Amino acid sequence: MNETILQFRKELQNLGYCKTVVNFYPKQIRTFLEFIKKENTEIQQEDILHYYQHIKTVKGKRTKKPFSENYIAGILLSIRLYVDYLQRTGTIKTSPYQLKIKQPKSEERKIFTDEEIKKLYAKSNKLQAIILHLCYACGMRRNEAAELKIKDIDLENCLLYIRKGKGKKRRVIPFTKQVKKDIEIFLSTENKTENLLNITAIRIYYEFTKLLKKTGLENKGFTLHCLRHTIATQLLEQGMELEKVRDFLGHECLGTTQIYTRMMSYEFTKLPAK
Repeated sequence: MNETILQFRKELQNLGYCKTVVNFYPKQIRTFLEFIKKENTEIQQEDILHYYQHIKTVKGKRTKKPFSENYIAGILLSIRLYVDYLQRTGTIKTSPYQLKIKQPKSEERKIFTDEEIKKLYAKSNKLQAIILHLCYACGMRRNEAAELKIKDIDLENCLLYIRKGKGKKRRVIPFTKQVKKDIEIFLSTENKTENLLNITAIRIYYEFTKLLKKTGLENKGFTLHCLRHTIATQLLEQGMELEKVRDFLGHECLGTTQIYTRMMSYEFTKLPAK
């Protein structure tokens, strides 16, 4: 792997891309350069187009089938990011990447409007309100909410500690004074156990579906995970840096968080009071 590709790899690491991407993109660049048999400064638009036509005919070594649209899109993205890197570092003056291809369809990530979030809070009971606080205001996953221990809630400083998130990632989540108030009330009226909610992840989802029915939102395709989609989109809309949103959600890969940059269509509002 030549020095430029190594520097490109380091940049991907510094930007926070996950290990899979950090390994995959440079590997694809090396294969691309070997195919066109040219140096970085010699890459032309025709080379990229020729390579694109080539990879559409290649079959995977294991599957023995042509590459999927998503896999090809990943290869092309690695090339585009690489030539952008070459331009940014002054190796080339203009980017030769001019391909205009239709992006593969991705699963729609539904998000709640501000009014729908307000409806959920307005119709929620005590337990459902805490579930909303954890999965929406704090952006927690269902399993993380189910496993949240009382000792990991710092009410004085309004912080939650996730000890074992997805991929064993640890993170600290700030929360509002309204969330603090409701947690305090919840703790004062519930039998104290090790976990805050003391219910299973399945029960959390069941309570959320009941709440959707109470608000008339049950037939709009919403799932509990849409609460995470919603808060992520709102935080980016508010101006929070992508890396900070990644840390807030506990994503391993920055690319996962970048999906939300295409969904920024809602104005951020304060968490509605119960």
